[in-house]
Amino acid sequence: MSPRVLGVVVNPTADRGHADRAGVRTLARLRERGFEVRELSGSSFDDALARARAAAADGLDALVVVGGDGMVHLGANVCAGQGTPLGIVAAGSGNDYARALRLPVRDVDRAVRVLVDALDAGPRVVDAARVTSDDPDEEPRWFCGVLSAGLDAAVNARANGMRRPRGRAKYAVAALQELARFRPFGYRLQIESRADGGTVTSVWDSPGTLVAVANGPAIGGGIRIAPGALVDDGDLDLVLAGPLTRHGALRVFPLTYVGKHVGHRVVDVRRVVRVRLEATDQGVAPPPAFADGELIGCLPREVRVVAGALRVLAPAAP
Repeated sequence: MSPRVLGVVVNPTADRGHADRAGVRTLARLRERGFEVRELSGSSFDDALARARAAAADGLDALVVVGGDGMVHLGANVCAGQGTPLGIVAAGSGNDYARALRLPVRDVDRAVRVLVDALDAGPRVVDAARVTSDDPDEEPRWFCGVLSAGLDAAVNARANGMRRPRGRAKYAVAALQELARFRPFGYRLQIESRADGGTVTSVWDSPGTLVAVANGPAIGGGIRIAPGALVDDGDLDLVLAGPLTRHGALRVFPLTYVGKHVGHRVVDVRRVVRVRLEATDQGVAPPPAFADGELIGCLPREVRVVAGALRVLAPAAP
């Protein structure tokens, strides 16, 4: 009987280079277990994505990514809607999606055991979100966790440009810097939600502070931006905060760290299946959107949940 074939992509820069060592250990542990392992890491995100897609098209029993949420994002853009299971060895600084799936974090040996057990037992089926733009030449993108398009995205962009501190502390420093210059953004959102066996549409047309479209609960290494979001309920959680002064944003935004912002009077959480996000002149231009911590691009963007689009090598839902 031929050995099962696994593709492995490692992000050598995740968690200050620690993922490179985690990648070497992952490759060794998988080979010790008798898998045929194809190392697919590239010179860039796009190179690794192309290599992984080509290998999946040739036939893989699973694709394994080693790193943080950015590597999960890469894996989703190979595996979502295609059937190839995605395994995750969480070795980044955030690892929010791995935590949402109850996967080990920064423990290669346990992570390998979990993904091999799930490969034997059968993968868990979860949702993914698909993002499109108005440009017909721009390829759609998938994400697993959260798409940010407000103050949360501006903080993400600033944090990505910082070398220190790391993890959640980096996000906190970036948040303080962005709050110091904050002014509300202008939005028009067209929203589609489930109702009575069908769907209903609504519009949110307002200056705003926070806009997040969530398939998972956390961003930035455990910041619970959408604490009620589930990866397999067929819905996305749309988290909105209306216009706030700089002082008001400074009071509300820190509540996201523990998920208490959702009880604030200016915050609205809706279960949706589709949302189109556009910029308006009711406020300053919104920042480019990020998903799973990776740059997506400027608005307009449309996000749609695709139920059961992804198979992950993770324990069954509790």
